[in-house]
Amino acid sequence: MKLPVRILLVLLCAALILAMPFVLSSPNMLNDIKMELMNDGEEEIDFGRLFLSTARAEDELEEETLDEGEFSSHPEWALPLDFSVPPEPKADQYTENGYEDESIRVKIEHQEMDDGTKMHVAYVQIADASQLRTGVANPEKLGSSRTSTVSALAKKYNAVIAINGDNYVDAPKKTTFEYRMTEKIRSKTNNLKDILIIDDQGDFHLFRKSKGVKEFPAELKKMDRKLVNAFTFGPALVIDGELCEIDEEYGYNPHGREPRTAIGQLGKLSYVFVIIEAKDRSGSSGFSQTKLGEFMHELGCKQAFNLDGGNSAEMVFGSQIIKGMPGGDERGLSDIIYFASAEQ
Repeated sequence: MKLPVRILLVLLCAALILAMPFVLSSPNMLNDIKMELMNDGEEEIDFGRLFLSTARAEDELEEETLDEGEFSSHPEWALPLDFSVPPEPKADQYTENGYEDESIRVKIEHQEMDDGTKMHVAYVQIADASQLRTGVANPEKLGSSRTSTVSALAKKYNAVIAINGDNYVDAPKKTTFEYRMTEKIRSKTNNLKDILIIDDQGDFHLFRKSKGVKEFPAELKKMDRKLVNAFTFGPALVIDGELCEIDEEYGYNPHGREPRTAIGQLGKLSYVFVIIEAKDRSGSSGFSQTKLGEFMHELGCKQAFNLDGGNSAEMVFGSQIIKGMPGGDERGLSDIIYFASAEQ
Protein backbone atom coordinates (compact mmCIF):
# COMPACT_ATOMS: atom_id res chain seq x y z
CA MET A 1 0.00 0.00 0.00
CA LYS A 2 1.42 3.39 -0.96
CA LEU A 3 2.31 5.85 1.80
CA PRO A 4 -0.29 8.54 0.91
CA VAL A 5 -3.08 5.97 1.12
CA ARG A 6 -1.88 4.78 4.52
CA ILE A 7 -1.74 8.32 5.78
CA LEU A 8 -5.32 8.93 4.54
CA LEU A 9 -6.67 5.85 6.33
CA VAL A 10 -4.96 6.80 9.58
CA LEU A 11 -6.44 10.29 9.41
CA LEU A 12 -9.93 8.88 8.82
CA CYS A 13 -9.68 6.51 11.80
CA ALA A 14 -8.47 9.33 14.01
CA ALA A 15 -11.39 11.49 12.94
CA LEU A 16 -13.91 8.74 13.79
CA ILE A 17 -12.36 8.18 17.23
CA LEU A 18 -12.48 11.90 18.00
CA ALA A 19 -16.16 12.14 16.89
CA MET A 20 -17.47 9.24 19.00
CA PRO A 21 -18.02 11.25 22.24
CA PHE A 22 -20.30 13.61 20.29
CA VAL A 23 -22.36 10.77 18.76
CA LEU A 24 -22.75 8.36 21.69
CA SER A 25 -23.63 9.46 25.23
CA SER A 26 -22.27 7.52 28.13
CA PRO A 27 -24.70 5.28 30.12
CA ASN A 28 -24.31 7.59 33.06
CA MET A 29 -25.31 10.56 30.95
CA LEU A 30 -28.47 8.73 29.74
CA ASN A 31 -29.43 7.89 33.32
CA ASP A 32 -28.85 11.48 34.39
CA ILE A 33 -31.07 12.79 31.60
CA LYS A 34 -33.77 10.22 32.42
CA MET A 35 -33.79 11.18 36.10
CA GLU A 36 -33.86 14.88 35.21
CA LEU A 37 -36.91 14.39 32.96
CA MET A 38 -38.71 12.35 35.62
CA ASN A 39 -38.03 14.91 38.31
CA ASP A 40 -38.90 17.98 36.24
CA GLY A 41 -42.21 16.73 34.76
CA GLU A 42 -45.42 16.32 36.74
CA GLU A 43 -46.35 13.16 34.85
CA GLU A 44 -44.28 10.01 34.80
CA ILE A 45 -42.85 9.18 31.37
CA ASP A 46 -43.34 5.68 29.98
CA PHE A 47 -39.91 5.16 28.42
CA GLY A 48 -40.94 1.75 27.13
CA ARG A 49 -43.62 3.42 24.99
CA LEU A 50 -40.99 5.77 23.48
CA PHE A 51 -39.61 2.81 21.57
CA LEU A 52 -43.05 1.89 20.12
CA SER A 53 -44.31 3.28 16.85
CA THR A 54 -47.16 5.77 17.19
CA ALA A 55 -49.61 3.39 15.50
CA ARG A 56 -48.73 0.55 17.83
CA ALA A 57 -49.07 2.77 20.90
CA GLU A 58 -52.51 3.93 19.72
CA ASP A 59 -53.60 0.32 19.16
CA GLU A 60 -52.72 -0.52 22.76
CA LEU A 61 -54.72 2.46 24.02
CA GLU A 62 -57.83 1.45 22.04
CA GLU A 63 -58.47 -1.84 23.81
CA GLU A 64 -62.20 -2.47 24.32
CA THR A 65 -63.52 -2.35 27.84
CA LEU A 66 -66.76 -3.88 29.12
CA ASP A 67 -69.39 -1.79 30.83
CA GLU A 68 -70.07 -2.71 34.42
CA GLY A 69 -72.07 -5.91 34.62
CA GLU A 70 -71.49 -6.99 31.01
CA PHE A 71 -70.03 -10.34 30.02
CA SER A 72 -67.33 -11.16 27.51
CA SER A 73 -68.76 -12.01 24.11
CA HIS A 74 -68.61 -15.65 23.05
CA PRO A 75 -70.22 -15.94 19.58
CA GLU A 76 -70.00 -19.72 19.76
CA TRP A 77 -72.38 -19.59 22.72
CA ALA A 78 -75.26 -18.09 20.73
CA LEU A 79 -78.27 -20.37 21.13
CA PRO A 80 -80.49 -21.29 18.17
CA LEU A 81 -83.64 -19.20 17.89
CA ASP A 82 -86.02 -22.12 18.06
CA PHE A 83 -87.55 -24.39 20.70
CA SER A 84 -84.42 -26.49 21.17
CA VAL A 85 -83.36 -27.00 24.79
CA PRO A 86 -80.42 -24.87 26.03
CA PRO A 87 -77.62 -26.18 28.28
CA GLU A 88 -78.74 -27.27 31.71
CA PRO A 89 -77.94 -24.78 34.48
CA LYS A 90 -75.44 -25.97 37.06
CA ALA A 91 -77.15 -26.80 40.34
CA ASP A 92 -74.15 -25.74 42.43
CA GLN A 93 -74.24 -22.24 40.90
CA TYR A 94 -77.57 -21.45 42.55
CA THR A 95 -77.74 -19.58 45.83
CA GLU A 96 -80.89 -18.62 47.69
CA ASN A 97 -81.06 -15.29 45.87
CA GLY A 98 -78.91 -15.69 42.80
CA TYR A 99 -77.29 -17.66 40.03
CA GLU A 100 -74.13 -16.92 38.06
CA ASP A 101 -71.96 -18.56 35.44
CA GLU A 102 -69.88 -17.15 32.59
CA SER A 103 -72.95 -16.30 30.52
CA ILE A 104 -75.68 -15.17 32.93
CA ARG A 105 -76.10 -13.41 36.26
CA VAL A 106 -79.33 -13.42 38.26
CA LYS A 107 -80.00 -11.58 41.50
CA ILE A 108 -83.36 -11.71 43.26
CA GLU A 109 -84.62 -9.17 45.78
CA HIS A 110 -87.77 -9.35 47.91
CA GLN A 111 -89.67 -6.41 49.38
CA GLU A 112 -92.84 -6.24 51.44
CA MET A 113 -95.33 -3.45 52.12
CA ASP A 114 -97.27 -2.92 55.33
CA ASP A 115 -100.47 -4.25 53.75
CA GLY A 116 -98.82 -7.60 52.98
CA THR A 117 -98.09 -6.96 49.29
CA LYS A 118 -94.78 -8.54 48.30
CA MET A 119 -92.59 -7.52 45.38
CA HIS A 120 -90.24 -10.15 43.96
CA VAL A 121 -87.68 -8.66 41.56
CA ALA A 122 -85.17 -10.68 39.53
CA TYR A 123 -82.36 -8.71 37.90
CA VAL A 124 -80.87 -10.58 34.95
CA GLN A 125 -77.77 -9.85 32.85
CA ILE A 126 -76.93 -12.13 29.90
CA ALA A 127 -74.03 -12.49 27.49
CA ASP A 128 -76.08 -13.08 24.34
CA ALA A 129 -79.59 -12.02 23.30
CA SER A 130 -80.49 -15.60 22.40
CA GLN A 131 -80.55 -16.42 26.12
CA LEU A 132 -83.83 -14.48 26.44
CA ARG A 133 -86.26 -17.12 25.25
CA THR A 134 -89.81 -18.40 25.29
CA GLY A 135 -91.13 -21.90 25.83
CA VAL A 136 -94.54 -23.25 24.92
CA ALA A 137 -96.55 -26.24 26.06
CA ASN A 138 -96.87 -27.61 22.52
CA PRO A 139 -93.99 -26.51 20.25
CA GLU A 140 -95.10 -28.93 17.51
CA LYS A 141 -98.46 -27.14 17.18
CA LEU A 142 -98.24 -23.58 18.44
CA GLY A 143 -101.94 -22.89 18.09
CA SER A 144 -102.82 -25.86 20.28
CA SER A 145 -104.84 -25.34 23.43
CA ARG A 146 -102.44 -27.56 25.40
CA THR A 147 -101.19 -26.05 28.65
CA SER A 148 -98.59 -26.84 31.29
CA THR A 149 -97.42 -25.32 34.56
CA VAL A 150 -94.65 -22.74 34.69
CA SER A 151 -92.48 -25.07 36.78
CA ALA A 152 -92.93 -27.95 34.30
CA LEU A 153 -92.09 -25.73 31.35
CA ALA A 154 -89.08 -24.26 33.19
CA LYS A 155 -87.76 -27.76 33.76
CA LYS A 156 -88.50 -28.83 30.18
CA TYR A 157 -86.53 -25.93 28.72
CA ASN A 158 -83.68 -25.89 31.29
CA ALA A 159 -84.59 -22.37 32.40
CA VAL A 160 -82.31 -20.64 34.88
CA ILE A 161 -85.31 -18.45 35.75
CA ALA A 162 -88.79 -18.26 34.20
CA ILE A 163 -92.06 -16.36 34.47
CA ASN A 164 -95.47 -16.83 32.91
CA GLY A 165 -96.06 -15.31 29.48
CA ASP A 166 -99.35 -13.90 28.19
CA ASN A 167 -101.18 -17.27 28.12
CA TYR A 168 -102.24 -16.70 24.50
CA VAL A 169 -104.48 -19.78 24.36
CA ASP A 170 -106.75 -18.12 26.93
CA ALA A 171 -107.43 -15.02 24.81
CA PRO A 172 -111.23 -14.82 24.32
CA LYS A 173 -110.68 -13.27 20.87
CA LYS A 174 -107.95 -14.52 18.54
CA THR A 175 -107.14 -10.97 17.40
CA THR A 176 -103.67 -10.99 18.88
CA PHE A 177 -100.16 -10.58 17.56
CA GLU A 178 -98.17 -13.56 18.84
CA TYR A 179 -94.73 -14.86 17.86
CA ARG A 180 -92.60 -17.37 19.73
CA MET A 181 -88.94 -17.97 18.85
CA THR A 182 -89.43 -16.41 15.37
CA GLU A 183 -92.50 -18.58 14.61
CA LYS A 184 -95.83 -16.90 13.95
CA ILE A 185 -98.84 -18.04 15.95
CA ARG A 186 -101.16 -15.16 15.00
CA SER A 187 -100.50 -11.85 13.29
CA LYS A 188 -103.79 -10.05 13.83
CA THR A 189 -103.94 -6.88 15.88
CA ASN A 190 -106.34 -5.59 18.48
CA ASN A 191 -106.75 -1.83 18.73
CA LEU A 192 -107.58 -2.17 22.40
CA LYS A 193 -104.37 -3.93 23.43
CA ASP A 194 -100.69 -3.02 23.64
CA ILE A 195 -98.02 -5.23 22.10
CA LEU A 196 -94.45 -6.07 23.10
CA ILE A 197 -91.98 -7.19 20.43
CA ILE A 198 -88.53 -8.54 21.31
CA ASP A 199 -85.94 -8.61 18.51
CA ASP A 200 -82.87 -10.79 17.98
CA GLN A 201 -80.65 -8.24 19.72
CA GLY A 202 -82.75 -8.60 22.86
CA ASP A 203 -84.29 -5.13 22.57
CA PHE A 204 -87.90 -4.37 23.50
CA HIS A 205 -90.31 -2.44 21.25
CA LEU A 206 -93.72 -1.40 22.62
CA PHE A 207 -96.83 -0.41 20.68
CA ARG A 208 -99.82 1.35 22.24
CA LYS A 209 -103.18 0.00 21.05
CA SER A 210 -101.25 -2.06 18.43
CA LYS A 211 -100.57 1.08 16.36
CA GLY A 212 -97.73 0.58 13.90
CA VAL A 213 -97.06 -3.03 14.75
CA LYS A 214 -97.94 -4.42 11.31
CA GLU A 215 -95.47 -2.08 9.63
CA PHE A 216 -92.76 -2.70 12.20
CA PRO A 217 -91.33 -6.00 10.87
CA ALA A 218 -90.21 -4.09 7.77
CA GLU A 219 -88.44 -1.57 10.01
CA LEU A 220 -86.68 -4.43 11.77
CA LYS A 221 -85.40 -5.70 8.43
CA LYS A 222 -84.01 -2.26 7.64
CA MET A 223 -82.13 -2.42 10.95
CA ASP A 224 -80.92 -5.92 10.01
CA ARG A 225 -82.85 -7.43 12.91
CA LYS A 226 -85.40 -10.19 13.31
CA LEU A 227 -88.68 -10.44 15.19
CA VAL A 228 -88.21 -13.24 17.74
CA ASN A 229 -91.08 -12.92 20.25
CA ALA A 230 -94.29 -10.88 20.38
CA PHE A 231 -96.96 -10.65 23.08
CA THR A 232 -100.42 -9.09 23.13
CA PHE A 233 -101.40 -8.27 26.69
CA GLY A 234 -100.24 -5.11 28.41
CA PRO A 235 -100.65 -2.42 29.12
CA ALA A 236 -97.29 -0.90 28.26
CA LEU A 237 -95.94 0.48 31.53
CA VAL A 238 -92.77 2.34 30.50
CA ILE A 239 -91.73 3.38 26.97
CA ASP A 240 -88.28 4.85 26.27
CA GLY A 241 -87.84 5.63 29.95
CA GLU A 242 -91.14 7.51 30.23
CA LEU A 243 -93.91 6.31 32.54
CA CYS A 244 -97.08 5.47 30.60
CA GLU A 245 -100.52 6.66 31.57
CA ILE A 246 -102.87 3.71 31.95
CA ASP A 247 -106.06 3.86 29.89
CA GLU A 248 -109.16 3.94 32.09
CA GLU A 249 -110.78 1.32 29.87
CA TYR A 250 -107.82 -1.06 29.62
CA GLY A 251 -108.64 -4.66 30.43
CA TYR A 252 -107.47 -6.89 33.27
CA ASN A 253 -108.87 -4.71 36.07
CA PRO A 254 -106.39 -1.86 35.58
CA HIS A 255 -107.21 0.02 38.79
CA GLY A 256 -107.83 -2.96 41.06
CA ARG A 257 -105.19 -4.33 43.39
CA GLU A 258 -104.17 -7.67 41.96
CA PRO A 259 -101.27 -10.12 41.72
CA ARG A 260 -99.21 -8.97 38.70
CA THR A 261 -96.39 -10.09 36.40
CA ALA A 262 -94.18 -7.69 34.46
CA ILE A 263 -91.02 -7.74 32.40
CA GLY A 264 -88.68 -4.80 31.77
CA GLN A 265 -85.51 -3.92 29.93
CA LEU A 266 -82.98 -1.90 31.91
CA GLY A 267 -80.28 -1.63 29.26
CA LYS A 268 -78.21 -3.68 26.86
CA LEU A 269 -78.93 -7.37 27.64
CA SER A 270 -80.10 -6.29 31.10
CA TYR A 271 -83.63 -7.06 32.33
CA VAL A 272 -85.99 -7.50 35.26
CA PHE A 273 -88.72 -10.02 35.99
CA VAL A 274 -91.27 -8.83 38.55
CA ILE A 275 -93.96 -10.76 40.43
CA ILE A 276 -96.33 -8.82 42.67
CA GLU A 277 -97.75 -11.11 45.33
CA ALA A 278 -101.10 -10.38 46.97
CA LYS A 279 -102.45 -12.02 50.10
CA ASP A 280 -105.70 -12.84 48.29
CA ARG A 281 -108.04 -11.47 45.58
CA SER A 282 -110.02 -9.26 47.95
CA GLY A 283 -108.33 -6.07 46.71
CA SER A 284 -106.68 -5.31 50.04
CA SER A 285 -103.20 -6.04 48.66
CA GLY A 286 -101.44 -6.29 45.33
CA PHE A 287 -100.80 -3.56 42.73
CA SER A 288 -102.95 -1.65 40.30
CA GLN A 289 -101.47 -1.34 36.84
CA THR A 290 -100.63 2.28 37.53
CA LYS A 291 -98.73 1.30 40.67
CA LEU A 292 -96.97 -1.47 38.76
CA GLY A 293 -95.87 1.04 36.13
CA GLU A 294 -94.52 3.36 38.80
CA PHE A 295 -92.66 0.47 40.38
CA MET A 296 -91.07 -0.59 37.07
CA HIS A 297 -90.10 3.02 36.36
CA GLU A 298 -88.47 3.30 39.79
CA LEU A 299 -86.47 0.16 39.03
CA GLY A 300 -84.93 2.00 36.09
CA CYS A 301 -86.71 0.26 33.22
CA LYS A 302 -86.34 1.81 29.78
CA GLN A 303 -89.19 -0.38 28.54
CA ALA A 304 -91.69 -2.33 30.67
CA PHE A 305 -94.76 -4.43 29.92
CA ASN A 306 -97.52 -6.00 31.98
CA LEU A 307 -98.13 -9.72 31.42
CA ASP A 308 -100.87 -12.12 32.53
CA GLY A 309 -101.44 -11.70 36.27
CA GLY A 310 -103.87 -12.97 38.86
CA ASN A 311 -103.64 -16.72 39.28
CA SER A 312 -101.18 -16.89 36.36
CA ALA A 313 -98.54 -14.72 38.04
CA GLU A 314 -95.59 -16.99 38.79
CA MET A 315 -91.80 -17.07 38.83
CA VAL A 316 -89.69 -20.23 38.96
CA PHE A 317 -86.07 -19.96 40.03
CA GLY A 318 -84.30 -23.28 40.49
CA SER A 319 -86.33 -25.16 43.06
CA GLN A 320 -88.18 -22.01 44.18
CA ILE A 321 -91.72 -21.28 43.02
CA ILE A 322 -92.90 -17.73 43.70
CA LYS A 323 -96.58 -17.14 42.99
CA GLY A 324 -98.66 -14.00 42.87
CA MET A 325 -101.31 -15.93 44.74
CA PRO A 326 -99.72 -18.02 47.51
CA GLY A 327 -101.14 -21.45 48.22
CA GLY A 328 -103.08 -23.66 45.88
CA ASP A 329 -102.01 -25.52 42.78
CA GLU A 330 -100.13 -24.04 39.84
CA ARG A 331 -102.26 -22.93 36.92
CA GLY A 332 -101.88 -24.53 33.49
CA LEU A 333 -100.57 -21.97 30.94
CA SER A 334 -99.59 -21.96 27.29
CA ASP A 335 -96.17 -20.32 27.57
CA ILE A 336 -93.29 -18.98 29.61
CA ILE A 337 -90.60 -16.35 29.18
CA TYR A 338 -87.25 -17.49 30.48
CA PHE A 339 -83.52 -16.94 30.61
CA ALA A 340 -81.09 -19.75 29.83
CA SER A 341 -77.42 -20.37 30.41
CA ALA A 342 -75.26 -20.43 27.27
CA GLU A 343 -72.23 -21.93 29.00
CA GLN A 344 -71.42 -25.24 27.37
